[in-house]
Amino acid sequence: THRCIVLREADERYGTWHLQQNGQTASVKVSGPMSTNDGETALLWALDGHGILQRSQWDVAPLLASGQLQQVLPGWQLPGADIYLLHATQSELSARIRALSEFLLAWFGRSENPAGA
Repeated sequence: THRCIVLREADERYGTWHLQQNGQTASVKVSGPMSTNDGETALLWALDGHGILQRSQWDVAPLLASGQLQQVLPGWQLPGADIYLLHATQSELSARIRALSEFLLAWFGRSENPAGA
C-alpha cells in the first residue's frame, strides 16, 4: 500500500479517487497521514516524499518531465474536468480576452494536454 495525500476539493467525497481505464470508471477510497484542502500544499508534500497524490496531468506535466514526480498507475486516467473562462458581458470582446480565449481553447484541446488526465 501507498501513503496517499488526501486532497479535499469542492463537493467530492473525502478520500475518494475516481479513475478511468478503457471506458470504465473505478472509485477508490484512499487514506493517508496527511490531508489538505489546498492543491499546492498537497503537491509540495508529494515533492517532499510524504506520499502519492492525485493531480491533473496539465498541473504536474513539468514535474513529471523533469523526474521530480513519477507517475503511478500509468494505464489509468482521471475523469475529464471542466474549465471555464468568465468575462464581463460585452457586445464586443477586447482583443486580449479574445486572444486568451483562443489560446486556452487551443491549449486544452491538444491531445497531449488533456485537461482531465
